[in-house]
Amino acid sequence: MTIRNLVVALISLVIFGACGKDSSTDMPAINPPTNPNGNQPDTTKNPNTYKPGNTLLIDDLVLYTTNGAHRDVQLIKNFMTRNFPEYTSVFAYGQSSVSYNNSALSLTFLDGNKVKLKDTIMEIVSKTDTQMMLSPLDSTNMPGPESQLFGHCMVLYNQVPQYNPYSICNAAGGNCKKYRKQYPIIISGKDYYLPLIKYCLVSNCSILINEAAPMPNYFNAAITNGMLQNNDSLLVQVSRLQVTNK
Repeated sequence: MTIRNLVVALISLVIFGACGKDSSTDMPAINPPTNPNGNQPDTTKNPNTYKPGNTLLIDDLVLYTTNGAHRDVQLIKNFMTRNFPEYTSVFAYGQSSVSYNNSALSLTFLDGNKVKLKDTIMEIVSKTDTQMMLSPLDSTNMPGPESQLFGHCMVLYNQVPQYNPYSICNAAGGNCKKYRKQYPIIISGKDYYLPLIKYCLVSNCSILINEAAPMPNYFNAAITNGMLQNNDSLLVQVSRLQVTNK
């Protein structure tokens, strides 16, 4: 009989003098600039910074098993109550949107084809009419033997995001010692959206990911093409967060 080990990963990221010179000569008063309506402009607003909105759009909430994809709200609630009773409120059941408030996910465009997301400087490595791909400037080591601690369970868990160490390495030709993480940004006209996923897995171990400010990523649809084994249950919430400079 398989012994389940409970591993709960709670990653919470909450990112949130004057020099004078004496002079014996009086300087003329300098009036601050004003807008055409006579009001002073908002100098705290950076036109290159896109801040997250207050609404998270829920695109899907699905429980995947070898028997297929299940979207029944009560079935999903029962799954959470049975396996993660203290965290049943983590997911949005039967909702198309929920309130959201996290300034850590601000996106700022910088010079030199770079951006800052969650206080991390990244490079825009590709851009189309519908998507922009970001990558940190530094490479990261590929997962080591410790990533196989729970065998199949951890291998499956590490590949839930579409852009994961293995998929990025394979796209680069394989046999990687290091890789550069990748984060997609959705472009819809003049609007930007961060694709966000939240998920939990029950296999020969149990893992719940509940990040307060997750990095953008898509769900890896390849998971449903033969990667699930008997007794595997994977719950995934797919959502989008608009960032705007209005």
